[in-house]
Amino acid sequence: MRVPVLVKVSIFALAVMGSYTYYANSIPQIQSKPPEELSLEGGNVTPEQLVKAGEEIFKGKGTCEICHRIGQKGTRAPDLAGVGGTAAKRKSGTNAKAYIIESLLDPGAHLVEGYPNIMPKVDRPPIGLNRSELWALTAFLESMGGTVDVKLDDIPKSAGAPATGGGGAAALKLPGDPKAGQAVFGGKGGCIACHKAGAIGASPVGPDLSQIAKIQTPEYIMGKILSPGAMGTVSGYPPNVMPPTFGQSLTAREYIDLLSFLLTLKGEGGPSAAK
Repeated sequence: MRVPVLVKVSIFALAVMGSYTYYANSIPQIQSKPPEELSLEGGNVTPEQLVKAGEEIFKGKGTCEICHRIGQKGTRAPDLAGVGGTAAKRKSGTNAKAYIIESLLDPGAHLVEGYPNIMPKVDRPPIGLNRSELWALTAFLESMGGTVDVKLDDIPKSAGAPATGGGGAAALKLPGDPKAGQAVFGGKGGCIACHKAGAIGASPVGPDLSQIAKIQTPEYIMGKILSPGAMGTVSGYPPNVMPPTFGQSLTAREYIDLLSFLLTLKGEGGPSAAK
C-alpha cells in the first residue's frame, strides 16, 4: 500500500520533534537566580575575605566591569588600576577611603577629566548595593595600590537604604509595549544605525546598549533620548552624533514604547525580553 506524501511528512516531522525534545531534556538545566545579597554586619571578617568579596561584587552585582577596566585604557569610564593609591591624591584633605566611598555614593562629586557624569549611585537602583556590599567593594578598590583599612562604620548608615521610607524601591512600570519599542529602535528611531542591543545591530558608532537598564537609571535613559547632549557623551565616542530631535520626531506612544524596550536590556537574553 502506498503511503500518502502528507502522512510521510507528518511522520518525519514528529520524529524530528521527538529527537529534539529528547536532546533538549538531556541537557542539564541551569536556573537563573538574582544576585544574592551579602551581609557582613556583625561578622568577624579578615581584610583578605573582604577584598575577595568586594572583587566578586565588582565583577558581578556591582556591574562595575561593564564600564570600568583595571589596567586597560579606552573604556567608558576611568581605568581603576592603582585606584587605592591615586584616590588619596585626588582631593586635598580627603584620604583614599573617604574618596572611594563618596565616589560610589555620589559619583558626580568627583568627576575625572574627560568622563561625563553618567555613573549612577551604586546604593540605589538599578544596582542597589547594601552597606556590607559597599564595605567590601571599597576594600577591593583600596587593595589596588593602597592599604585596606575601611570599616563598616565608615559606610554611612543611610547608604543602601530605600530612597523612600519602608520597603524596597518599586520598579518603574510604564504603559509601553517593549516589542513595539524594539520596532521603533530598529525602524523609525534609527537607533540601530549607531547602537547594538543584544543580538540587534552591530554598529560601533555609539555605545553598546545591551545592558543599559542594568547600569543606568530610567531617568538617565529618558533624558538621553530627549536631550542627549545634556546627559554628556560616553568617553571614547564622538560627541553630538545622537540627534536631539526625538522629542519631535517620535509620538508620545513611540517614545514610551522605545523607553519600555530599553528598560528590558539587562544583558540577560537581550531583546528576547521584548517578545
